Amino acid sequence: GRELPCDVVAVLSTQEELGPRNSKVTVHRVHPDIAVVMEGCPADDTFTENYMIQTALKKGPMFRHMDISAICAPRYQRWALDLAAKKGIPVQEAVRQGGGNNAASIQTALVGAPSIVAGIPVRYAHSTNCISSCFDFDATVELVMALLQTIDETVIQGF
Repeated sequence: GRELPCDVVAVLSTQEELGPRNSKVTVHRVHPDIAVVMEGCPADDTFTENYMIQTALKKGPMFRHMDISAICAPRYQRWALDLAAKKGIPVQEAVRQGGGNNAASIQTALVGAPSIVAGIPVRYAHSTNCISSCFDFDATVELVMALLQTIDETVIQGF
């Protein structure tokens, strides 16, 4: 494996829609400096006018600027989007009027940690059978790995 310029703690959590219980516990145990929240986000490309689509399958991960629970750290978000452009990784950007994610509890617990959300678009979200695209999954993994290979203490201090 490749040596990373940062320490990584990965956490899987469930039932986020019932509240950020799991992420709250994680923040208090780990004390993160920053966070990348990865989630499945509802694709809206089958029921929204073309000009309003924010999350479509086969267009890369969706980076959410805000929703009703969280506002992603603007400098961190811009850095991630610029890195995606530099690496040629397609991304989508969204501002949601509803929804929520684990970034909210990470941003507000303890001293707060800058957080961003990389969402893999899915059809039939919150059902027993979600459908996603391997393209979007692979692009999300590629970008998160690029983030981890690039981020260090100096970069984090800039957020």
